[in-house]
Amino acid sequence: MEISETIKFRDICLILNRIAKTDNKDKKGRIVKQYYESFCKHRERFREEQKMKPDEPETGRSSFYCILRCLIPNADMARSPYGLKIHTLGRVYIKVLQLGSESKEAEILEARRFSGIHGDYADKVFRILKPRCSNESSKLTLKEVHDMLDTVANENILNTEKVLIHLFQVASAEEQMWFVRLLLKSMHLGIADQRIFAILHPQAKDVYQACSNLAKLCCCLADNKFGTTNGESGDGPAQLVAAIIPFEHIRPQLCEIFPGNITSLMASDVLYMETKMDGERFQLHYKDNVFKYISRNGVDYTESFGSSYEQENKLTSKLQHLLPIGMETIILDGEMMVWDGDEKKFREKTENTDVKHLKADRNWQPCFVVYDLLYWNSQSLLGIPYIQRMHKLRNLLREEEGVLQIMKSEKISNPEDFRRMFQVALDNRQEGVVLKKQNAIYRPGCRNGGGWFKVKADYIDGLTTEFDLLVIGGFYNRARTFVESFLLGVLKYASSESYEVYSVGKVSNVTQQRVVLNNTLKSHWHLLSEEQPPMWYHYRPKSAEGRPDVWIEPRNSVVLQIKATDLNPSGAFYLNLALHFPRIQAWRNDKSWTECLTLEEYNQLKQNARGGIKKIVKRQISLEDFIGDRVKRRKLTPAEKRKMGLQSYEKRFDPQSVDKISDLLKGFSVCILSAALSRGFTPEYLKTLVVQNGGTIVENPLPNKSSCIVVAGDLNYRVQTLSKAQKYDIVSMDWLIRSCRKQTIAIKPLDMVSTTQEVKEQFAICFDKYGDSFKDFVSSRELKRICDAMCMDEVPELDDKDLHELEELIYPVKNLNFYRNTWSNFYTIEPDSARAQLHYQWHGGNVVDDRSLDSESGVNNLSKISYVFINLQQFDKTDFLQWLRERFTSSLLSNLQIVNINWILESHKARMLLDIKEFTWHDFD
Repeated sequence: MEISETIKFRDICLILNRIAKTDNKDKKGRIVKQYYESFCKHRERFREEQKMKPDEPETGRSSFYCILRCLIPNADMARSPYGLKIHTLGRVYIKVLQLGSESKEAEILEARRFSGIHGDYADKVFRILKPRCSNESSKLTLKEVHDMLDTVANENILNTEKVLIHLFQVASAEEQMWFVRLLLKSMHLGIADQRIFAILHPQAKDVYQACSNLAKLCCCLADNKFGTTNGESGDGPAQLVAAIIPFEHIRPQLCEIFPGNITSLMASDVLYMETKMDGERFQLHYKDNVFKYISRNGVDYTESFGSSYEQENKLTSKLQHLLPIGMETIILDGEMMVWDGDEKKFREKTENTDVKHLKADRNWQPCFVVYDLLYWNSQSLLGIPYIQRMHKLRNLLREEEGVLQIMKSEKISNPEDFRRMFQVALDNRQEGVVLKKQNAIYRPGCRNGGGWFKVKADYIDGLTTEFDLLVIGGFYNRARTFVESFLLGVLKYASSESYEVYSVGKVSNVTQQRVVLNNTLKSHWHLLSEEQPPMWYHYRPKSAEGRPDVWIEPRNSVVLQIKATDLNPSGAFYLNLALHFPRIQAWRNDKSWTECLTLEEYNQLKQNARGGIKKIVKRQISLEDFIGDRVKRRKLTPAEKRKMGLQSYEKRFDPQSVDKISDLLKGFSVCILSAALSRGFTPEYLKTLVVQNGGTIVENPLPNKSSCIVVAGDLNYRVQTLSKAQKYDIVSMDWLIRSCRKQTIAIKPLDMVSTTQEVKEQFAICFDKYGDSFKDFVSSRELKRICDAMCMDEVPELDDKDLHELEELIYPVKNLNFYRNTWSNFYTIEPDSARAQLHYQWHGGNVVDDRSLDSESGVNNLSKISYVFINLQQFDKTDFLQWLRERFTSSLLSNLQIVNINWILESHKARMLLDIKEFTWHDFD
């Protein structure tokens, strides 16, 4: 018997609900900790009942594993991938629920456009299941649920249908919701995996990084058997040097970004330099004449490369004479590359290649480039220094070009030596280099503090070419609430009516202006699914990576300054050379859409000979690039950013090119502090408006000059600083636009962003403190504007009683909030009751639903209920009385009134509260 057979799935759902509904992360952690402590007590009792000795090692029968794989299912590598997509799962549920294919519910379940990181598909399923599933909480055990998940993992759609049909018959809607979340491996608990590991044990995370085995981790927790630590204090996680075995995925050690100062790095340890390969990270495991190839994310791709020497035309069959004699077990860490047998070189993974599924029509084959030796003949080597691991590796393996190669490392003697070798790497069109400390131990899953550093050309200021590219499309986040990345393109321009755009890359929208940028473009997007782009729009419609969710007309778009590592072949974008690792450097709002990079300029980056790629490095490396502090050197002050963005790149505003249309601002100097890019107003637009109306543009406010008008749109740093000083009267951008439109100048307090004391005193003569005129009538729109600007701190807080009294004063004849201060519970949620509930809440009532009763404050919520609403048209007296006795104690029942929902519906229709006596139910016999 296993401990999972003694745990009900409904109890797990209750715990998951508590975690998910708790807002505070510390409270979430406490709930997990409390449950783990109670589980440990339950485990002791279980082991006693099963007559298991206290010192008997844990085998998994009584460990926390069955619970942990529910908390963090994405970390459970034991179960095969479900292979379920959301719309596939939706189609199964449509069949299970027997919904019409054209119904609204079927459209929601199929969720063709739903793909949410921030959304929750399981919640959508719950809302559709709730009125259709009358099951109480089931008696399913956790073992039964895990068995069902194993059945679904067989990737047989018929098995999935059977499981979901059975679940629909026996489980509650909420249990089915959590089952769907387990299937999608997206629990929406709001607590990170690392935090859960830390709650269980300080070394739990390190054990998982070393073995990626939750079952093994839980056995270690149960027996309190953890390996010794051997890590540097303060840098990175403690490294467990034991506990790794063949065929268990080890999280590979990663490289942190080069800190910038090669001198200080060399002072800390001796450095070795390796080439940074552009392939796929893999581990090779061997034991008992069986090979396994495990990817960076723990996926087993042995079938692609061969599990034994006997499998012909596989990589493994070529290793027999290259691996050492006497090898019992081994784990190698490295990069799986594509070797071109004709040209005798490695192919980039961006060249439309997949090393796991190479086609036989080309002379390409997988080649394993070994970085490190992690395990040899039953001995873990994680804890010994890098230089010793590499020495042992070179003595064990033989190399063969294009099959098995050992990464060559060169010792760095001095900074100039490093500069020279890095320049050679760039000249050879390599992605970059990796620096490793000779005494660095291997730290699974570690990036920072591990002693490995990556250096690329684009990490160095001014070394690589920057591209001014046009945004031509966008990709939504999974919740489809935000454009999280952009499709970039170049322009072939003939005239404002004749042009073409070509896609060249995709970049994440991760700048500080990401929200403003998104809002600026939001109103101009065209949904690709509803409106196909014109013929001049060139992209790859069959590529998921290059096919945007939305596209945009170039004249409505913006230009982004992009920095990239280099250009590489790609089948995802229209031009065969695409940006490699692009990042946004700046939003070039000083440039019009026609000033982006042209197709001709982009094509000039190609070499004429052999169709190769010209690296986008603009100059030679200098020693000064590596002796400063990278963080300080690259982090610009606000003044430097303004200087770079407004002086170096700004298209200077020319007032001479603007035709004057009025003398409204004649004699006034106008300083534009900021515009409102999120609303589509640029500084150039506001300056044009000023000059058109006879004003003069100045770059800075003129002190002690009443003829100088200072205008602000967005409240940026400069505006906030000047407002705090209160030396200038600053008017809003809306006032300027409105005044130019109406051709009148009249300033009110609400038009001011910042006001000097002198002007405040002048305003006080004609306006109250809220900006309402003492003598002039105001329109309803102006009154709303005044009310919106009132400070809420001055409004007293009203409780329900005070609010009711205020409503009685405002509506002495007919107060429609006639359910104010009442609490109720609805027995059923069929359409009529749902409509009654909406009316009840609309008129001020409070509803206590089943979810809030399951929360920590459920008892208090229960005691507040004064009405239980029933629908006598769909009513079973016996079931209701049983439900009533289970839900309410005798003391609570004495305060309850059982009322027909018609009381709400008829009162709403009459727009007054009807006598409740006509609708009260008393038939308790």
